[in-house]
Amino acid sequence: MILTATELSRQLKNKIKNVYLFFGEEAFLHTVYIERIKQNILEGPLSEFNYSLFDEDNAVFEDFAAQVDTYPQMAEKKLIVAKNTDFLTAAEYQKQIEGILANLPEYAVLIFSQQDNKKIKKSILGLIESNGAVVSLAKQELRELRPWVGRQFARLGKKISNEDAEFLISICDGSLSRLEVECNKLAAAAGDAERITAKLIDEMVYMPLEYKIFSMADKLLAKNSAEAYKMLKEFKTAKEQPVVIISLIYSQLSMLNMFRQIKQKGAEFLPSNRKFLARRLLSESARHSEKKLQDGMRKCAEYDDKIKNGLMDGWTALELIMAFLLT
Repeated sequence: MILTATELSRQLKNKIKNVYLFFGEEAFLHTVYIERIKQNILEGPLSEFNYSLFDEDNAVFEDFAAQVDTYPQMAEKKLIVAKNTDFLTAAEYQKQIEGILANLPEYAVLIFSQQDNKKIKKSILGLIESNGAVVSLAKQELRELRPWVGRQFARLGKKISNEDAEFLISICDGSLSRLEVECNKLAAAAGDAERITAKLIDEMVYMPLEYKIFSMADKLLAKNSAEAYKMLKEFKTAKEQPVVIISLIYSQLSMLNMFRQIKQKGAEFLPSNRKFLARRLLSESARHSEKKLQDGMRKCAEYDDKIKNGLMDGWTALELIMAFLLT
């Protein structure tokens, strides 16, 4: 049975097993759980002598096997971590790795940390499961990320609403490593203020170009010309490509148009970690007519064609689109 991060956390409170396979794209969780196991089993002045790390830059299988066979120094346990190695997948190591896993000494704790488990033979996965655990550390879903962000801010003496936490998560694309950095930065920037607000997030957190342009489209549709032209100035200073901006404005208008048509079924069209986006688009789309959105899409397509055929300057085309959406 493959464990989730939550199940692993629960299991580690009871007993550290002899072997773990961590797989999945959330590198932050790999680091967190390796460190947690390390702190649990290594202690005393010689703890570092009982820790061995093999990664793709220094992964020599013979040295790894020798470490498994070597007793810990003045301790009951030793930890051996193999990160992004081919020890579990390379044909030349199959028999040896099966022998190691089938006869793993009590003093050794092994952690294999890699992106996926697809190339690992079922016999090896079975040996890992019988002696330890196979754990999926994939990107976390919104229902897991939202309370995690709340706990990070609580630890820093701050509060954040669920809606603003979801806004932060969406900007950071659900990356725990980036969320940790941004939570610390926001808590410091908030000073004496207890609550982390959407305004502070907007000011302090780097927003990918895609989100900035979507925000610009929202401001244009809300007739907020001052903020929209302020963003236009920033795009020009940053030397962004107007054709890219027009393309993303078209994308935002098309999404709003789609959610206007599908109404409450909109959330079903996105994965669970994008439900915040679905709710926001549903709410925003209700404020605009289908005609306005579709006419805006036509303008974007028309001016995009003119730019590509050399009939109009890109920035001129973008400003004409902006003027149309602001009317």
